[in-house]
Amino acid sequence: MIGRYKDLSSYRQLLQMKEFYTLAFGILLISFSYILEKLGSPLFPELLALTALLILGGPIIVGAAKGILRRELNVDELVSLAIIAAVVIGEYLSAAIVALIMVLGSLLEQYTTQKARSAIDSLIRLAPDTVTVINNGKETVVPVKEVRPGYRLLIRSGEKVPVDGRVIRGDALLNQASLTGESVPVVKTLGDIVYAGTVIYSGMLEMEVTKVGEDTTLGKLIKLVQEAEKQKAPVLRIADRYARYFTPAIITLGLIVFLITKDIYRAITVLIVGCPCAFILASPTAIVSALGNASKNGILVKGGDILEEASRINTILFDKTGTLTSGKPRVSAVEPLNGATGDLILAAAASVERYSTHPLARAIMEAAEQRNIELCEPCNYKNLPGKGVEAMIGEKKYTVGSIGDGIQANLLPDPGQSKTGKNNKACAVWEDSVPIGLIYFEEELRSGLNSLVGQLKDVGITKIQMITGDEQRVAAQIAEKASITEFFSGVMPEDKLNQLKKMQHTGYKVAMVGDGINDAPSLAAADIGIAMGAMGTDAAIEAADVALMGDDITKVPYFLNLGKITVKTIKFNIFFAMVFNILALVASSAGFLNPISGAVAHNIGSVIVVINSARLIKTQKLLNGCAQKPRPAGPWYGSSRVG
Repeated sequence: MIGRYKDLSSYRQLLQMKEFYTLAFGILLISFSYILEKLGSPLFPELLALTALLILGGPIIVGAAKGILRRELNVDELVSLAIIAAVVIGEYLSAAIVALIMVLGSLLEQYTTQKARSAIDSLIRLAPDTVTVINNGKETVVPVKEVRPGYRLLIRSGEKVPVDGRVIRGDALLNQASLTGESVPVVKTLGDIVYAGTVIYSGMLEMEVTKVGEDTTLGKLIKLVQEAEKQKAPVLRIADRYARYFTPAIITLGLIVFLITKDIYRAITVLIVGCPCAFILASPTAIVSALGNASKNGILVKGGDILEEASRINTILFDKTGTLTSGKPRVSAVEPLNGATGDLILAAAASVERYSTHPLARAIMEAAEQRNIELCEPCNYKNLPGKGVEAMIGEKKYTVGSIGDGIQANLLPDPGQSKTGKNNKACAVWEDSVPIGLIYFEEELRSGLNSLVGQLKDVGITKIQMITGDEQRVAAQIAEKASITEFFSGVMPEDKLNQLKKMQHTGYKVAMVGDGINDAPSLAAADIGIAMGAMGTDAAIEAADVALMGDDITKVPYFLNLGKITVKTIKFNIFFAMVFNILALVASSAGFLNPISGAVAHNIGSVIVVINSARLIKTQKLLNGCAQKPRPAGPWYGSSRVG
């Protein structure tokens, strides 16, 4: 009977009122039939039992008939034959009770399966039904389904963001855990992108809609996870292949038991307990639970086969920029020269670079902001091609440029020999013609990087490599901080692909972790491609087998461990289902079970398998985050170079 529900993607709302009424009415009829039979009534007990059987067992028999017409054997045939056989021998009440137990068991299993799919259901419920639209300065509440790209929306504190869009006014603290699995709120302000399903903790945003419906990041996440549920892992396909032989085998066994024992009750019981429902549910329930777990933690997995493949991975190849690092530079140190102060150097550089969009300029601006340094308006700004930039601040000319660019580079120390900025990128700052300092940069590391290697080894990864197109000294610094001993630097995209294939040819099962854009060829060629920070990035979601919606690098070992646990759960389920069915068949053949107790035993086995699978959805991981506080510093405009 449960075979009708093995396709969990065609899930419908459980325990509707109609099903309750049907079940309650069937129980009532069976109860009156039993009471009247005990009282010796000659006709009504059988009539009530047949009515209950029609209500409860009718759908089972109809399902079996449809399967035969489609030339598809499923487990409904076994239960239908058992019910029909009981009716033929006049056991109407027993047949009705068997049908009742099977229906009750199927509803219980569906309810348990619903828990396994609760992640998908919670995603679907993330989007609100209505939203406030701003039109010509007026606020109007409209259904979300009427919102179109270009609309302006007002989202207040405590409200959910209904669609994807860009902030055009205001600032707020948003909880993005529904998409990324990260509980630490993020600040959104002018120009930032916000996503459907996120919640405003505090503040207010006015946003311009860019994507609606299935085009939003949330919509794509729901669609891809639903599609993943339909894809069967190899172990699941094996289970399905064997399950199709169960029906004819059990029918044959039932006939043999009847011919040997001449006991029709034993044969009927064999048909009931022989249904391989637990075996059929062993794999799909585990896969659905694991996919739900992954989506709750901001991990988009494109199919059950990927979860199975994850259990075999023993090698990880990491890209550096955008993966181990955020790809965003930050100021790591300031080295004063000729009597200048660190605040003076940062203030001068930030003022000159005030309107630049270069990543290093942004890093300098952020460093000055963290120190609460007041900036001045630059005048006579000039871009010096191949050298740097310069501007007048007050009556002095300040220049910011790369070391070795020809701007009196001979007056600067070798940064490679500096203890302050060894192995770091650097730029120099001049006041008029005198160098006043060096600013060193390093890439912002992903949170959790210091524990990454240990976590990967704990889940069975034996080889960990980093590969990057960056220069050797920068690559060495990042590899050292990540405790990665093997790394390759100065590597082109095609060389990354060659290195990956080389490891595969030597027998390694390789997972490639990249940003999903520049690493697309390697992500596609790897046994499993994992894209970092894929939220809102179509290229990342398309390129990889697995997309980490946020930037938490520790989700990589978490996913690999989830794959191993999922495969172990499936194997246990299959083993348990086979042993349970064999024992039940032996007990039925020996006469230890009757049709009613056989129906109970059958459903107990199925429920145990589903509950064991549903445990996967409860596997949790605490994600810790910390915010850095800005360091206070005084104003710079009263300072000057000494000497």
